[in-house]
Amino acid sequence: MKGKQLLLLLLLVGGLGYAGWLSFQGNRASWSQSGPGGVGEKVVMLPINDVAHVQIKTATDELNLIKGDDWTVKERADYPANFEQISELLRKVWDLKTVQSLKVGPSQLGRMELVQPGQGEPGKSEPAGTLIELKDKAGKSLVSLLLGKKHLRKSDDAGDPGMATGRYVLPLGGKANVSLVSETFDSYEAKPERWLRKDFIKVENVKALTLQGASEAMRWSLTRESATAEWKLAEVKGEEKLDASKVSNFASAFATPSFKDVVAPGSKPEETGLDKPSTLKIETFDGFTYVLEIGKLKDEAYPVKLAVSATLNKERTPGKDEKPEDKTKLDDEFKASLKKLEDKLAAEKKFESRTYLLEKFTVDSVLKDRTALLVEKKPDEPTPATPGIPPAPGASFPPAAPAPAAPPRAPITVTTPPVSIPAAVSEPVAVPAAPARPMPESAPKPQAAPVPPVPPVPPVPPVVPPAPGAAASPAVPTPPAPAPATPPAAPADKPPSPPPTPAPAPAEKAPAPAPAPAPEAPKPNP
Repeated sequence: MKGKQLLLLLLLVGGLGYAGWLSFQGNRASWSQSGPGGVGEKVVMLPINDVAHVQIKTATDELNLIKGDDWTVKERADYPANFEQISELLRKVWDLKTVQSLKVGPSQLGRMELVQPGQGEPGKSEPAGTLIELKDKAGKSLVSLLLGKKHLRKSDDAGDPGMATGRYVLPLGGKANVSLVSETFDSYEAKPERWLRKDFIKVENVKALTLQGASEAMRWSLTRESATAEWKLAEVKGEEKLDASKVSNFASAFATPSFKDVVAPGSKPEETGLDKPSTLKIETFDGFTYVLEIGKLKDEAYPVKLAVSATLNKERTPGKDEKPEDKTKLDDEFKASLKKLEDKLAAEKKFESRTYLLEKFTVDSVLKDRTALLVEKKPDEPTPATPGIPPAPGASFPPAAPAPAAPPRAPITVTTPPVSIPAAVSEPVAVPAAPARPMPESAPKPQAAPVPPVPPVPPVPPVVPPAPGAAASPAVPTPPAPAPATPPAAPADKPPSPPPTPAPAPAEKAPAPAPAPAPEAPKPNP
């Protein structure tokens, strides 16, 4: 019983495996088809040399590139087109190969953005695809290819939609399947300005620049003696000084200029600002003269109208010490250089008939007022205001006058007032002198006042002058013992009272310091 159950189980597993294999093969056959449009096969068969008209259409834009003597852009009044870009598109369509083929029903084309422009179902917001149609000179369609949704490689980052690695395309006019191709066609849009040939003037070896603007501030002229010399400002006014660092890039401003688009021939000058333009004249050492009329800024671009002329030397001037064997070589070099300049003039004259939208950064590099070219003046330092009085708003003050010189200071002198010493009633007693304090060398020595003749008295200790810078005051000797209080000064109309008589010291004892006598009251001034 167990053996029969195992056998039935094996038969069941084998049947399921076979059914899965058949399903896989059926799906593989539906995704990969042989023949035109199959994996590894070309998507379309294009006679590339017969293409004379490229049309690109989206739901909002249309572009027509027409081949005549040269490729031109119809939407820009037959302005020359970029042949390299057109040639690259034709090669990619001709060599386009299928990476994966899919059978998709008509109801599913909208999800893959494979609906022709203007043919979407009403009420549906699914975006239409981009139609590329290639025609011959007679207008017969050679290939119609509808570009749909881009194929994205999944990213590990949840917020990253992934990188485009291909695109779904559908050839029209047959029963071909939808093909996934490895080309994304990112740069081929129905934008006329992106298909213009961007060749433009190349201003080299600049000799002089002159700007004539609407205001006086927008008028200036710069010149230089050689291609390596510094610029000089013409008609310098007052203390004007050219800042070499601010004009160092003027010589190369239009060496490789770029424009965004061309203006339609029927545009009114009032709309572009070319009715009252700023004029920039550029002269070169090669004899070229460029006159650029610059309009008003709009959408980060300036409308510019151009005029080109040249005065070329037709003959070479031989050198003073030129050798005969060098003449032929120098003549050939001169002729080659002249031919190059003549071809340059002929090519740049073709730009005179159109108005261009030049990039803002290109024009702004030289469209500057006069003060922007000069060395900036340092502002004068403001005069400090009088303390306590705030300056009035907008008030200006004249320069402060220099402070008067301080008068010389008189030397500090100290005068000792007269000191009266009472007469001794007994033999004079020797009073030891108080130790003298060191006197500063810079302080003047005080003058002693004359003393009236009196009986012999003990020597008076020296007077110490006040410290430098202190107020002068009478010097009073410092006795070793405390002195009695000084009586108040007597009025001027009353004679001074006699000072008290000090007690005599015993003669047999050794001299001892005695109390200092009280000073006599000052006498009234005569």
